[in-house]
Amino acid sequence: MEQVYSVDFFDGMQAGANPALMYYNTEGIFIQMGFYWNKEATVLFYAYNQCKIQQTGNNFFVFLNKEATNYISFNTNESFVQSLKQQLEQKDSSFAGSLLRMNALTLLLMVVVLFAGVYWAISAIVPWAGLKLIKPETETEIGEKMHESMMRGETIDERRTAVLQQFAKELKLSKDYPIKLTVVKNKEVNAYAIPGGNIVVYTGILKAMKSPDELAALLGHEAAHINERHSLKSILRSAATGLMVSVVLNDVSGILSIIVENAEGLRTMHFSRGIEANADEEGMKLLVKNGIHPLAMKKLMQRLKENTPEIPDAFSFMLSHPATDDRIKHANEFAIPYKKSSFAPNPVLDSLWSELK
Repeated sequence: MEQVYSVDFFDGMQAGANPALMYYNTEGIFIQMGFYWNKEATVLFYAYNQCKIQQTGNNFFVFLNKEATNYISFNTNESFVQSLKQQLEQKDSSFAGSLLRMNALTLLLMVVVLFAGVYWAISAIVPWAGLKLIKPETETEIGEKMHESMMRGETIDERRTAVLQQFAKELKLSKDYPIKLTVVKNKEVNAYAIPGGNIVVYTGILKAMKSPDELAALLGHEAAHINERHSLKSILRSAATGLMVSVVLNDVSGILSIIVENAEGLRTMHFSRGIEANADEEGMKLLVKNGIHPLAMKKLMQRLKENTPEIPDAFSFMLSHPATDDRIKHANEFAIPYKKSSFAPNPVLDSLWSELK
């Protein structure tokens, strides 16, 4: 048997202390009433995970149960104090014990970091899984619902829509999606892509452009967003939490409604610089594929930049599609290999452009 020590024991039933003997091991504390250890007498056992320690002046207290009704006390000078403290502190070395010892601010910070980590994980996992699970055909069906929802309350220019659709048909913009154009009567210099193939163009941006090549560059850029699924990925990321809940509840209609509701953000969506650069480059590849000089992309962005002083800050195309010097430089560098290439005029596009203007 291990070393036995004399302590004062408070059993919670009597006002004063009772003389008792204590010994402890790696499992907990053992208490027996009296001055002499009797192997046949009752021994009380208290596991360390129920105990708490407290020091007041020269007195050391060990509360033996969660209610703190039973406890022992002894002088801090006792030879066993440090050894017993080590045993008691080791029981709190678990993660849960560490949490209990932390102050409220630290715990709050940990909760915030935890939720931020969960949110980040959901924001990363949901778009990745969504892009894997949603096939182009399904994306087109969802996109049609988005388009229908977003066009409510808009004034569509039917004549220009028909002409612009014919303009787009003359171009090879996508092999995976049916590209459909809609011209909306609005002075804003704006255009945006909807997942699945729809591109919405405002009359304001048609007025700002000066050549059919610039229009082709605009359609190439927006078609690149569709082909690279940028818009779908952004919607999935912004709606990630709601989508996760709907998936867990197996609510298919809820998934569709959440995606459609978040489509409204496409009007002023802010893509990252990397995504915009990717859309510019893929758009220029489409220009080359269609026999149009890639410098048309540079001209488009320069045109928008030139018009910036005349365009109110609220115009979303300049906010969500910033024609920055870096992007103009990138377009210029992309076009260098084609500097000596000849690109024949396209009379069909020229004629359709005239009808649009």
